[in-house]
Amino acid sequence: MNTPDAPAAPSPAAALPPNAPKAYPPRLVFYHPNGKGTGCAVQFDLRPAAGDREGCLFAAFANQKSLAEGPRNAPSGSRQAATFNWAEKITVKLNFSDVCQLLMVLSGKATSACDGKGLFHDTGETLTIIHMARQTEPVAGIAFEVSKKRKNADGTPQRSRILFTESESLGLSRLFSAILLPLAFGI
Repeated sequence: MNTPDAPAAPSPAAALPPNAPKAYPPRLVFYHPNGKGTGCAVQFDLRPAAGDREGCLFAAFANQKSLAEGPRNAPSGSRQAATFNWAEKITVKLNFSDVCQLLMVLSGKATSACDGKGLFHDTGETLTIIHMARQTEPVAGIAFEVSKKRKNADGTPQRSRILFTESESLGLSRLFSAILLPLAFGI
């Protein structure tokens, strides 16, 4: 499902011959809008290891910006989908160890990342805490959330949270397992 506010990606198809199939960057996006306007989207972007650069997985969280408008059974094109605030997204860079910690939760080997403490990323200017935990109430699934705060700023941190369904969690566990090799060795 695409939304008009999804982040723009460079067009690799521009250099291809006119009849060539489109090439898309290795990216996966989940959109979870809700009727309260408190939904979230998360985009995963894989950067395999190359040369002297370590591989990483970027996760960009965007909170819901607007509600869907129009009836669900409206004719094609007349219903406006919910939008997400990609301009104020929170992006986290996950390394091999981070992905392994999240994979423990996705694969059912742990109920939460780092025994509930989450992953801490300290960039010098900001402190980011990444949580992933299995939940059963009020809805079963895996909650993936991020909290980011500037160290020299007062106020509440910027937060985003998405709940993956059981089927999405299964798919993500397989995906995270498969990307460990490219993260480590670029293969």
